[in-house]
Amino acid sequence: MSNQLACFTFFRYKGKNKKWGFGQMFKARPDLDNTENLKFYKLVGLGGGTGYSLKTNFESFGIFTVWDEPSHADKFFKSTLFGEFLQRSYEHFTIIMRPITSRGSWSGFKDWKLSKIDPNNDLICVLTRATIKVKFIYPFFSMIAKVLKDHNSFPGLLFSRGFSEIPFREQATFSVWENVEHMKKFAYSTFHAIAIKITRKKKGFREDMYTRFQPVATMGTWNGDNPLINKVQQLSDYRLAPYELS
Repeated sequence: MSNQLACFTFFRYKGKNKKWGFGQMFKARPDLDNTENLKFYKLVGLGGGTGYSLKTNFESFGIFTVWDEPSHADKFFKSTLFGEFLQRSYEHFTIIMRPITSRGSWSGFKDWKLSKIDPNNDLICVLTRATIKVKFIYPFFSMIAKVLKDHNSFPGLLFSRGFSEIPFREQATFSVWENVEHMKKFAYSTFHAIAIKITRKKKGFREDMYTRFQPVATMGTWNGDNPLINKVQQLSDYRLAPYELS
């Protein structure tokens, strides 16, 4: 089994730290560029909804990172850089995952080292992101309201956040489901399936990526709760050691 991990941390800020959090979308890049063994990263702003959204949110941001070894991720979680993000935020939530399937790319990145599916872990995480062609921005967002109407209350959805690198053009959704069956039912039996067909027919994306993961551990809370409590291993801040990843 591959040791590669993808880690997604969501931060919430208040007061003066909201400005600091927004600033890190740009200021933290040189430090991340020079972080040892970091295969890929993205600094993102979270939207105002649970999926693709035109709504803005100036209190929540995220860091998505990919590591080939758990020890590399562990070192990052113990770093001064990550520690300042934690200290400045009033809430944070991290999901640690193994990639299991993927197609497409994200800013050219597609160097996934896939793991075999763990039959004892029913949970599934889905990251869908796209660079939307300018001419398709309006048609794309005109379909989103219908998709979200089904998505937000769909059975089996445990956690979901929309996020973006560049407003309107670089859009993405990250979601966690109780199992593949619930996820597939949403994807193929709701307006979501129609929206995908229209997008493909119109060739609305310049680049896109669809990747599935199995979550193996979490840290922290979101909205005062851990949406995956009792479903995956819970880790203390700065620690990966309690979970055997090999």
